[in-house]
Amino acid sequence: MRLVVVFALLAVLAVAVPASRVSSGQQSGMTRHVLDNGLVVIIKENPSSDLVVTEALVRAGPRLEEPATSGTTFFLRGMLVRGTERRTGAEIAQTIESLGGQLGGGTGADLTTLYTITPSRHVDVAMEVLADLLTNARVDPQDVETQRRVSLSRINQNADQPLSRALDLFNGALYPYHPYAQSVFGTAESVNALTRGQLVEFYHRHFTAPNMVLVVAGNITQAAALEKVKRVFAGLRADPVPRRIRWLRLVERALAPTPGASLEVRESRSIAAAWITLGYLGVQAGHRDFAALRVLNAILGEGLSSRLFVEIRDKRGLAYQVSSSLALRAGPGFIRLSAGTDPPNLSTVVAGMLREVERLRAESPPADEVEKAKRGIIGRYALAREDLESQAFYLGWYEILGVGHDYDARFPQEIAQVSPADVQRVARQYLVNHVLAIVAPPTAR
Repeated sequence: MRLVVVFALLAVLAVAVPASRVSSGQQSGMTRHVLDNGLVVIIKENPSSDLVVTEALVRAGPRLEEPATSGTTFFLRGMLVRGTERRTGAEIAQTIESLGGQLGGGTGADLTTLYTITPSRHVDVAMEVLADLLTNARVDPQDVETQRRVSLSRINQNADQPLSRALDLFNGALYPYHPYAQSVFGTAESVNALTRGQLVEFYHRHFTAPNMVLVVAGNITQAAALEKVKRVFAGLRADPVPRRIRWLRLVERALAPTPGASLEVRESRSIAAAWITLGYLGVQAGHRDFAALRVLNAILGEGLSSRLFVEIRDKRGLAYQVSSSLALRAGPGFIRLSAGTDPPNLSTVVAGMLREVERLRAESPPADEVEKAKRGIIGRYALAREDLESQAFYLGWYEILGVGHDYDARFPQEIAQVSPADVQRVARQYLVNHVLAIVAPPTAR
């Protein structure tokens, strides 16, 4: 989910460049630096582009929110583009727009992002606007009420979509004690209760240099990028990483135990279709079994030649859509199957899903099927990084997840090493005790 708004240029801050302690690791035109204020900076040169992306990734999202204040990160990200102490929301938009640039962002389970894309000659101004958003948000009381209405409308919109509702039910059942159960948007109760003071406190606690990763990618040299970042982002708060992040790492697995038995949750609605999500607790980013689970997921439900699609939709015509996904998260992820079907086919589709899961547990997939899955993963992996903003995002995301920016190069190598026996092993280990969430009409069987 990427929210994109347009904006452009403003006057350059004449801030002295601070000294920094810089640790760097290089990989094909990339360097990693740690500034004195704790900001991790990753720079990737791409001289073939005339653009520069500057992207800030912040450890803030549902994983780091309390149930009573869920939705804070999404709410706050919307507030940032509504104005700072130096610029109104209209001035922010006009500044970037006049440069032919873009300002965008998004919020996920583990992080929130803000980025600018501009022609390389305007990178100074783009960086200054981004730094202003990260340090000087105004959080005007009137804007808070406007943004509250936006958040509430997103909650209502999400609740009105049966598949989205099924996903929320699935998350709540799979993560009964873990904050991953919470929606990015929060609840009507939590959003209505949020105060300006809580938003400001969350902003000051989480939008700090040690809690961020900044990525600069595009047509700019390493030296120029680093000099600009040191100057422009010197004003970021240097408060330590929030305590919740530190203790969560210690207790996270205990908050997300493997279900002791299979579980079903169902919500009846007067709708035309039945929507199904069925899944299992997975592993966190960097786990030794992630690559094998990734190949398993490709075989099971990625693309038109996957087992779920061929058996349930192609051969039998039982579902409008059917697929599977594997979550990459800082904490315990999941592997999740989903489908939409006519209500009379509900039980048949669920049985078909479980049958394909059991096939993977019972026997190793053929070597040629595994090789095809691995080629598909690596190919899609490359395609997902074709545009400059995606390149910047993934480098920062991997750093936020704790696997390091060089995971971008390591991942294809890890996939290439997965064997058929590995796929069966992780199927037997992780595809046990499923959670099934269904949103369907009362007559669905």
